[in-house]
Amino acid sequence: MSENDNELKHATEINTQDKEIVYRRPLLAVICFRIVIAFRVVLPKSLFLCFYRFAFASYKFIYRNVYLARGIFSGKGEAMTFLIHDCMKYSLVGWEGMEATYQVTRRIFSNKISGDLVECGVAEGGSALLLCRLNEEYDENRQVWLFDSFEGLPEPTDDDFKSGKTGFHVRPLPKGSCLGTIENVSNLLFDKYRIDRSNVELVKGWFQDTLPNKASKIDQIAVLRLDGDWYESTKCCLIHLYSKVVPGGVVILDDYISCFGCKKATDEFLQENGIDAKIELDGRGGAWFLKP
Repeated sequence: MSENDNELKHATEINTQDKEIVYRRPLLAVICFRIVIAFRVVLPKSLFLCFYRFAFASYKFIYRNVYLARGIFSGKGEAMTFLIHDCMKYSLVGWEGMEATYQVTRRIFSNKISGDLVECGVAEGGSALLLCRLNEEYDENRQVWLFDSFEGLPEPTDDDFKSGKTGFHVRPLPKGSCLGTIENVSNLLFDKYRIDRSNVELVKGWFQDTLPNKASKIDQIAVLRLDGDWYESTKCCLIHLYSKVVPGGVVILDDYISCFGCKKATDEFLQENGIDAKIELDGRGGAWFLKP
């Protein structure tokens, strides 16, 4: 096993037959979640929404800078630490998930695995920015496809619920959550960070409407990052895009543990298609696997 492979083994290694996995939220997230719940009970709705916006922004700021301090003093590598710290300003993904995306994408580039980079579920663009900057760092000029409704999340369906809950969330996820507009994401990538527009295509619309057409225009995929949270979103992406992933390419599932529907959709798809995938957990609620 190479040094890169060792670096990628963040957490528990599981197979597709495992059904129950213990998930533990980070302590900071647990504390913030309990405070939010307490204030939701005692405050009027208008005051609570003001408090919530302030609290969530504060949480993100503290979380990012705790990561920066940990990265510097742990010796993980300044290049990775500073890049992820910068991209996290525009992301709802935890640092473990960002590191997993960073490391597996670098391995794909280092091993010369051919194919495009595809993300389904862009939100405010933090993970997309990370993929684009790695693409330019390696001077790969791979095509980056970014699929999103750019209207936030749809409603969950019955397949997303277990015991009345949709997963382990730091905050509620009603319809319209995780919103990033296509204008804001475009400004972030092309104006603020000067990413080459010719290598990036933003595709606006619900996955079930855009993927059947656009998938035919994608020849090969090296990195497929799925961040649609819900069952139907995840299943739709796997149905239309998994066949495009090259052997040795990577599928990243940002919500594999944290959203019940994502895990259900993934496990069903793998079982229905006889795919024996070794799933690696990122330690925070997401996972990834290499296509056999």
